[in-house]
Amino acid sequence: MTEVAAWKRRTIACALVLLLLTVWAARQTARPTALYLVQTQDLPVLFLASAGMLIAAFWQPRWRLPERMPAAWVLLIAGFALTALLAWGTYALMGNFPLSRDEHMVIFDMAVFDSGRLATPIAPQWRPYALALVPDFLLNARDPVGFVSAYLPMNAVLRLAFSKIADPAWYNPLLVLLGGAALFDVARREFGRDSRAIWAAILVYALSAQVLVNAMTVFSMTGHLALNLVWLAAFLRGGKLWTSVAIAVGFVATGLHQLIFHPFFVAPFLLWKLRDGEWKLVLTYAVAYAAIVLWWFYYPLLVSAQVAQSIGHASEDNLLTKRLIPLLLNRDPRTVPVTILNLMRFIAWQNLALWPLLIAAVPLAVRERGLPRAMLLGIVTWIVFLALILPEQGRGWGYRYLDGYEGSFALLGGFGFRELEQRMRRQADGIVILLSGATLMAAIPVLFATTYRFMQPHLAMQRMIAAQRTPFVVIDDSPTLSFDGRWRDTAQDHVRNLPDLSNRPLRFSGSDLTPALLVQLCRRGPVTVITRADMHRVGFLLNVQERNPDFERMVATAEMQAPGCIRSLASPA
Repeated sequence: MTEVAAWKRRTIACALVLLLLTVWAARQTARPTALYLVQTQDLPVLFLASAGMLIAAFWQPRWRLPERMPAAWVLLIAGFALTALLAWGTYALMGNFPLSRDEHMVIFDMAVFDSGRLATPIAPQWRPYALALVPDFLLNARDPVGFVSAYLPMNAVLRLAFSKIADPAWYNPLLVLLGGAALFDVARREFGRDSRAIWAAILVYALSAQVLVNAMTVFSMTGHLALNLVWLAAFLRGGKLWTSVAIAVGFVATGLHQLIFHPFFVAPFLLWKLRDGEWKLVLTYAVAYAAIVLWWFYYPLLVSAQVAQSIGHASEDNLLTKRLIPLLLNRDPRTVPVTILNLMRFIAWQNLALWPLLIAAVPLAVRERGLPRAMLLGIVTWIVFLALILPEQGRGWGYRYLDGYEGSFALLGGFGFRELEQRMRRQADGIVILLSGATLMAAIPVLFATTYRFMQPHLAMQRMIAAQRTPFVVIDDSPTLSFDGRWRDTAQDHVRNLPDLSNRPLRFSGSDLTPALLVQLCRRGPVTVITRADMHRVGFLLNVQERNPDFERMVATAEMQAPGCIRSLASPA
């Protein structure tokens, strides 16, 4: 009973801390994106999470989880039903629209690779406009000679391959199913085939709004989630076959997005095995991952070399000088508050049952070696790394940089359930059922509704741009303060083109154009300019000034030197 009392005290303390942080966030007026998203999407669920932990501490109903897991065919049907719902949600909730620049660059790279190239050479007449056409995340951004993103390619490659056989809207949902299967395999090995802790782990995973909504996007994070779980399942199975599978998965996972994400996940598990004296196994993985990291480190140089050979222009872009060193040297002074806000977002977007279970699991992970400690160490060190190096995630549903660790959280939830079950018996089941039900009936609907509301101005903006009949559109995406100094959205993410520039209208970033470049563009064809006032009419950028004198001067210069070039805005159909 002493251990139960200690768990209750810790749960109450965590609930009160979360409540204080929620009140603090509600009263802040700074400009970080994370704060805006907490205030507009997460506050009701954060209050609910605090209440849920307090209820769990004081009342544990004696409800029962099923004694056994369903048959494999039942689980498979349920998994495919969830997959179908997520694919439907990609259209119904997200408008099948890659909202962020990160997502669009996956679509961009898919088109590059579909042409049989590693990068699309930029025609000489368009090179001065390269950054206006692709304003961010372009390889060789300082001296672009080819169109391809600065990200590693495997997310785009796998999505492209899948698109040849099915609607790619199913791609991330099926990865969620794959990750769930791997999670089930690990949970059965750790908890026993008929343990109710498996139910706890699966419910934590399946009712995570972060898992569900990110699966409706093009983000690579769902790939990290699934492949990390597949890697872990293979790693724990061991033997030559499964070690080979884990290394192959590691190659793909390391090349999904950014170099550091997957190796960071792997490291604590290798440290665990090293401390257990399995140095031959660790050496095998260390050699394999050294080769994997070196290959993906070299990959951008290979791409640059291919483009340079095709057009006779050298490039020195590489991950070390362009990605890793800037991350290490450029520190964000808002590290602590932004990280706190990111973690609050993560709390709101999980199954509310996770938190009482995690509170029970942490002491186990601290006092005993093994899988729980390795998973907890991985989570903590990754959060510290992000706080120091990459605190700002930009747009994201929950804290997407932790998506690759959703499986670890779910398994720790299973370990926490087992700890509570040994001391509280059926009351542990009641906590999981009660808070999972609150998540399904209250938290997820609120988060889905706020997600839908957030997407609507962007979809309206997309329709407005697509409705223009001129070959070129220039978008006023200049950075600006909002009326009240708080967060404001940006139009830059709506500057999106195909790498072969075959789309019409071609979209140009106004902040990356000069008057001379706009005049030259006018001589190629008529141009529609989209101002902040135009954006206001479709409900976008409502909290910024309508007029931008710099943009207006540039447009006026083009009108004087190329009369009749600038056209009025056409209304979307």
